Amino acid sequence: ALQGSYKVETLQGSVTVKPFMEILSAHLDRNYTAEQAGQITGLSSRMIEQLAREVATAKGVVNISTANWGKCYHGDLIERAILMVFALCGHMGRKGATFSAFPMMGLDTSLGGLEKRGDQIILSAAGGDPRFAQWREEGFTDEMILYEYVHQAFSSGGVTPTSLMYYIHGGILDLCAKHPEWDPDIKRPIKEYVREAFDKKWQFLSPGLDKEPKVMFALGGNFLRRARCTNTLIEKFLPKLRLLVSIDWRWNSSALYADLVLPACSWYEKTSTFLMGMPVQPFVHMVNQATEPLYDSMGEWKMFCLLARKVEERASERGIPSYKDANGVEHRFAGLEEKVTFGGLYSEDDEEGIARDAFLNSSNVEQIDWEEFKERGIARYTGVGTGMRSIGNTCDIVPGEPVVPLTWHTERKDPYPTLTRRIQFLIDHELFRELGEDLPVHKDPPPAGGDYPLKLTGGHARWSIHSDQVDETLLLQLQRGGPLMFMSAKDALSREIRDGDTVAVSNDVASFQVQAAVSPGVRPGQVIIYHAWENYQFDGWRHFKSVMASPMNPVELAGDYFQIRPITMSNYPGFSDRGTRVEVRRAGA
Repeated sequence: ALQGSYKVETLQGSVTVKPFMEILSAHLDRNYTAEQAGQITGLSSRMIEQLAREVATAKGVVNISTANWGKCYHGDLIERAILMVFALCGHMGRKGATFSAFPMMGLDTSLGGLEKRGDQIILSAAGGDPRFAQWREEGFTDEMILYEYVHQAFSSGGVTPTSLMYYIHGGILDLCAKHPEWDPDIKRPIKEYVREAFDKKWQFLSPGLDKEPKVMFALGGNFLRRARCTNTLIEKFLPKLRLLVSIDWRWNSSALYADLVLPACSWYEKTSTFLMGMPVQPFVHMVNQATEPLYDSMGEWKMFCLLARKVEERASERGIPSYKDANGVEHRFAGLEEKVTFGGLYSEDDEEGIARDAFLNSSNVEQIDWEEFKERGIARYTGVGTGMRSIGNTCDIVPGEPVVPLTWHTERKDPYPTLTRRIQFLIDHELFRELGEDLPVHKDPPPAGGDYPLKLTGGHARWSIHSDQVDETLLLQLQRGGPLMFMSAKDALSREIRDGDTVAVSNDVASFQVQAAVSPGVRPGQVIIYHAWENYQFDGWRHFKSVMASPMNPVELAGDYFQIRPITMSNYPGFSDRGTRVEVRRAGA
């Protein structure tokens, strides 16, 4: 039954229950009629009803949101609402009807310690983990069991979310605590939510709340460009580190702040297999070496082999036989290089051997030999595999056909990895209830950064290849040669700003200067900066992300609720930047 109310006998006595659709219908009728939605969005109720009918009656609707909503403070609510519309209209798990957020695929390779296939983990668990039989008894699929091991890695400190580390140890949480007005909907001080999350083991962090990080290796992530509240991190996080090591192929922002820079060679100076793919482009890629590495640069494989050798040598010289990790497990230094190189199977100069065997030992990619793969450059995935990054696609891959996620649920009727074993929109968690988000709701973007009239948004740049060529001279000639902020003609006129002026952008967090591009295509009240600009491209190295207050959303601290527990790239606090409040004026005015 989808409607009505019913009496159910429980161990505590008789209770009245309602189907979820009854609760949802009342919620929508009470809060989200077409007229009410029009007041929120500024659209006419007629247009809203027309769109609703088109979505409901369409043969199929496809959506690809990539990482967009995750950059909004209430992006989880937005995405839950979109998913609910898709589910109610049946646009899930069939060709031409699916929702994609940021799904990934990975090689199911069995190359020693480099990667462990999910089916190997399942086999090992069946023979040695006493929890396995209970999981199977409770109807756990392989996907659910694999997620249990990811949760275990988080709880043991084997994996830690860097965004949460920057909040706690980088001064951003302290900044949020000083400005509770940034989110008027929260009921308690933000630090109280954080303490509760750690006390109840909803969230995990290594090092923990009361232990500062001391050494950091930044491997290709360029966190001082990517993270929000950039200058807050520089002022609060970097002084806590005894050592910052950057491993990269160029002098990016993080490298310029590092104590040591280990020069990695770039793509075409080594042969490598790219282990990650996506359902929208289900191919494994490889990069062929075209030239020798320049100067002292080398591939990461060689770098790690040499580091392992040197650590083993120094430990022996100093008479240090072993060390204990954060969980008290002892590790011996003797034989470290032997372990890293798989018993000497791969020398430090055999980076291609690692790439070759990672590919040839994979079970979910078309079977072609290495030389053919090198010639073609791509190979098609033949299955999602059992890797923890990709098994959640839960579908078969048919050569020549589109990848359609979730068909194992819609066609085979496999249970979803949720508490109810179905697509779940009512989240009966105490934190969701406290914040009024147990059902999908609308909440306005908070005034993150302060009470200022303009909202800063952004997106991926069109003139660079991500951040790697953002300071490339030839590419910069395709535009104005440096960082640029787009603003509406109306907002520029009211501030006496002309196209090409240098402007100062500021809020309660920080300020920076940038060139203004006045455009009639920008909505009044909005300013746009596309991503990738390096810190050193701004006056005084004050990066545009310094103003991005990125207040912590307390609902993201929820945990211990089956599908809502920390897992790779999900279910822990992340940064937000869309809608940051700022003011703009002519520099020097």
